[in-house]
Amino acid sequence: MSTTEKPATPVNIERMTNALHELFRRLNNSYFGGKLPTPAITIESKGKRQALGWCSVDAIWKGEDVEYHEIGMASEHIDRPFLEVATTLLHEMVHLHNALNGIKDTSRGYTYHNKRFKTQCEKFGMVFTMDKPHDKYGWFNPSLSATTVALIENYDVDTQAFNIARIDFTAMGEGKKKQTSWKWQCGCNTICRTSKPDFNAICGDCGTKFINVGGY
Repeated sequence: MSTTEKPATPVNIERMTNALHELFRRLNNSYFGGKLPTPAITIESKGKRQALGWCSVDAIWKGEDVEYHEIGMASEHIDRPFLEVATTLLHEMVHLHNALNGIKDTSRGYTYHNKRFKTQCEKFGMVFTMDKPHDKYGWFNPSLSATTVALIENYDVDTQAFNIARIDFTAMGEGKKKQTSWKWQCGCNTICRTSKPDFNAICGDCGTKFINVGGY
């Protein structure tokens, strides 16, 4: 892969953003005839989204005589292999093209990707390994075609810029079930459970205080 090596330049957000804009420009020229207007390309937290990237349906950056759509790249996953980042960006560029040309490619709150999206992806350098749409997300997971991979491998893009990512704070809580019950045991091994973490009681049989021995 053609790579702009920058050993003396630390990986930082500016370098990453510049690489994304250069990749956008290259893909725009290759597949859209350079006609897509450059959007605001942001690297931001996915929040509660499950997506790796997103594109605004409308122009949401506006000023005097200018307006821009936005393509967002999930900062928690921006350190993926470069071709995966490129896949996400091209996916969102297809959404941008569709928004600009009045092609409604999603439904169900912009989560379900319909056949129009699939058709446009296949037109602009992507393929599907799915043989049918996902029940919830539709045709949501295109891959780069072999031709597109070959093109990208010859782009002069700084592929080494994507070596850092934002901490995924949402993932830290995964697998942790909220405790809703507490288990208590006295000296004679009588067990009781409560729905609150505070329990101040003495066993009527042995006269010892119940102590917390766990919960679930």
